[in-house]
Amino acid sequence: METELLRGALIGTGSIAQYHLTAWQRVPGVRIDALCNRTIEKARAMGQRFNISDDHIYSDLDDLLAHEPNLNFVDIATAPDLHRVQTETAARRGLHVLCQKPLAPSLADAQAMLAACRAAGVLLSVNENWRWRGWYRQVQQHLQQGAIGRLRYVRITNHHNLTLERVDGSRPPLFERQAYTRDMPHLLLFEWGIHVIDTLRMLLGDPQWVQAHMAHVSPLCAGEDRALLLLGFGEVVACLDLSWASHVPEGPPSLLEEALFEGDGGSLALIPNRGDGDSLRLVRPLPREQVPVDRDRAWSPVVTQTWPAHDGDLAAAYQASYDAAHRHFIDCLRAGRLPETHAGDNLKTLRTMFAAYQSAAENRSVTLE
Repeated sequence: METELLRGALIGTGSIAQYHLTAWQRVPGVRIDALCNRTIEKARAMGQRFNISDDHIYSDLDDLLAHEPNLNFVDIATAPDLHRVQTETAARRGLHVLCQKPLAPSLADAQAMLAACRAAGVLLSVNENWRWRGWYRQVQQHLQQGAIGRLRYVRITNHHNLTLERVDGSRPPLFERQAYTRDMPHLLLFEWGIHVIDTLRMLLGDPQWVQAHMAHVSPLCAGEDRALLLLGFGEVVACLDLSWASHVPEGPPSLLEEALFEGDGGSLALIPNRGDGDSLRLVRPLPREQVPVDRDRAWSPVVTQTWPAHDGDLAAAYQASYDAAHRHFIDCLRAGRLPETHAGDNLKTLRTMFAAYQSAAENRSVTLE
């Protein structure tokens, strides 16, 4: 497997499929041979964009697997409630699986998926691409190098309007693009906040407890669209303040969450676009002998990187996280090692997320084993 061409099939051709297929085109030694989608017209349209002929387009997974005998893996990019049956079907055919997040709608389903893949001797990994965003990798590097000393506190904030009716009376684009999200009993944290939880685990390790409060604001959806979480990582407390139901001004486009990492020796801040691009700023105190008379200038800010604001660069940055996640999966598959986001590890992300729902429902702190 170290040098052979690896052949895959993409299951699901919804709104994110284009990013998956673009990423696969950029991974050396990989080819997507087939597509599958319940609405076959969508699969055919995607196939035309990526030069996959109609002979390899299917509306049924069993049909695809029966007619594509040379596959090595499947990339599952469907709704969460379909993941278990699709993963178990692929595992029975001896195929490795890269599965879109969230891995499953319950811990029991996720554990069954992992057990099925282990029994079949195939890899199950989760396509959790948020941790592959370049700015979080740079934050990780700064923290590992001790750039801000001993970490004490983390805050990540993101407020948008994705669930409330627009001022012109139109429905939010989220419900047009991913109609199934309207009826999901778990929404903001399950569909998006899980990215942030997983990224925090990459940066800080596993939390020991979680305290959560959630709210359901919009009448257009069934699940929560606001969430406030406190998570304990030893002596570090992390606060996640997330909302899809906020009437906030639409500023310049950005991919960054507003984030702050405070340590004994300084701070790191992810600063979303203020008109001149996104930035990662490192602030540390000057040595005592260099402190000027004007003590307001006793801190030395260093902008470690900026990301330009115009749309082309945003699209490239968004795509880059998919590219890195897919490449990592293939590199590990070829080397016979577990990816960072293998299912056994991702179960901890899922467990943390479901513990947050339990905390909110029971109005108490939940301990994580």
